[in-house]
Amino acid sequence: MKIKCYSCKAILGAIAVPVMFFALAYRASAQETDILIDSAAELQIDQSGNPEPSDTFQLKATFTNDDINGDGSCDGDDPVTQGLTITLGTGACGNSTGVVQVVIPAFASSDSAKVSPLSKKHGHKKHKTHFKLKKTPVTASDPSNGETENATLDGELTVLPTPAGTCGQWTLDAEVSNVDLSALTANPVVVTIGQGDDTGCNDQIQAQFDNNDDQGDDNDDQGDNNQGG
Repeated sequence: MKIKCYSCKAILGAIAVPVMFFALAYRASAQETDILIDSAAELQIDQSGNPEPSDTFQLKATFTNDDINGDGSCDGDDPVTQGLTITLGTGACGNSTGVVQVVIPAFASSDSAKVSPLSKKHGHKKHKTHFKLKKTPVTASDPSNGETENATLDGELTVLPTPAGTCGQWTLDAEVSNVDLSALTANPVVVTIGQGDDTGCNDQIQAQFDNNDDQGDDNDDQGDNNQGG
């Protein structure tokens, strides 16, 4: 009997080990991300109270691409020359519902992104690190149903020094208007940034909400005028 019990324990132990490693591997895979979004990012959501789409959000975030290959090389994904996507949603990373996704175009061509005009002081070319898009038409979509709308973007992208062991770091300041954010009413707001075939998610950013009900203000003004009359 003792021999049988010991055999059972051995068999159960042999089964438990691969199952445990499978669970750990699955957990690591589920948490794996190629883009790290700084939790100190600032997210402002302005809801106008008017018929949608009439809302605005502004996201200022520093993000890092750590999708470095085993040989220490990178795939070359560059938000300056390829653009990126921003998605705002509800829930939590790994189990979120997208509310709006905005496709941001390239900030510059590959040639203009590499160098700026000749420096008068030193007489040599310098790497350009700051790029802007002003009043740029962009496409915003609802990931839940695929419906699209025409939005407007004011964006700035700053190229930061690349941290060791990563493929780059940037700061994005994007203001997107004429979108429908009525489904976003409270934290947490899930922020996802896509760059090429790499993505990253953060649900720890504390969004600031500003609800501007113009219609309510007009009614209040009208009531005050009637009372004064």
